[in-house]
Amino acid sequence: MRSILVASGLAAVLVGAPAFAADLPTRKEAPPMPAPVLFTWTGCYVGLHVGGDFGHVSAGDPINDGTDTSGMIGGGQVGCNYQTQNFVIGAEGELWASGLRGSVTSIAPAGVAPLMGTARAKSEVAGDVALRGGFAMDRTLFYGKLGVALANYDFSADAVGFGVSADENYTGLLLGLGLEYAVDMHWSLKAEYDYIYYPDKTVNFAGGGFTQPVSIRPTENLIKVGANYRF
Repeated sequence: MRSILVASGLAAVLVGAPAFAADLPTRKEAPPMPAPVLFTWTGCYVGLHVGGDFGHVSAGDPINDGTDTSGMIGGGQVGCNYQTQNFVIGAEGELWASGLRGSVTSIAPAGVAPLMGTARAKSEVAGDVALRGGFAMDRTLFYGKLGVALANYDFSADAVGFGVSADENYTGLLLGLGLEYAVDMHWSLKAEYDYIYYPDKTVNFAGGGFTQPVSIRPTENLIKVGANYRF
């Protein structure tokens, strides 16, 4: 009789075990880890920059054979990049206001007596459109620029109360080198050097019924820092 009871008890345990196991709470599986977000320079951006402009204006004028120029600049830029492996290519446009100024006073012959004269040059607005190409090391980008620069120059010269002036637009070659560092996925900081060469252009000085054509060639060296927001 005891054997029968023991056997019956074992059968009940075996029959109830699956149901009891089903009632036990199951261990939750850990959610999959998100894939790491890889930084990329691909995308478009807008930004601002400030800096200094140092240049020289060469002129074939008996009063002025050249003057150094300098001034502060400030403006903005917009562009787009595309990254493949470590290489980044893109295009950028910039526009800036300029305080570039320069003047020179010299002596030139005028009939039988020497004539003291002062010549001045200034540029108040300029810009460029350029291609960018570089090498990225994660969030650090080394790049070069090749593009076309445009600027407006005002020239004037006077001697013994007599003055002439001229206004001319220039188009030239821009070469640049820069370093950009991404602070996060959107913001980056940059430092850049640009050299701008404007070819000789004949400028017609006019004043008091007098007109004098003069060949003038400006060059500029820009050092600037800025920030970009990528979206």
